[in-house]
Amino acid sequence: MALAERQDQDETSYFPTVRFKTATGREVNFTSGVGSGKESWRIGDSTSVRYQRDRPDVAEVSSFAALWGPSLLFALLGVAFLIIGVGVLTGWIPVSAPTPR
Repeated sequence: MALAERQDQDETSYFPTVRFKTATGREVNFTSGVGSGKESWRIGDSTSVRYQRDRPDVAEVSSFAALWGPSLLFALLGVAFLIIGVGVLTGWIPVSAPTPR
């Protein structure tokens, strides 16, 4: 494992770059789409990788953030919009109409 460093303004993120062999012996290199603000991975560490047999180039590190992060993000956004919508419909969140001029 290696680390790809990316800088955004004054923040540095580290993304693991992984090399693995598939069950058929094909060697694949990829950089994970999930990074960390601090170095939580170390160069040379081993890790588990998830990929589809027919598409090993679209692999991802087997971590909680990589596997569940997008789903949890969209679930939280859905719950937030549901609460706001129910609040507006039931009157918990008052909505005032614009006054005519």
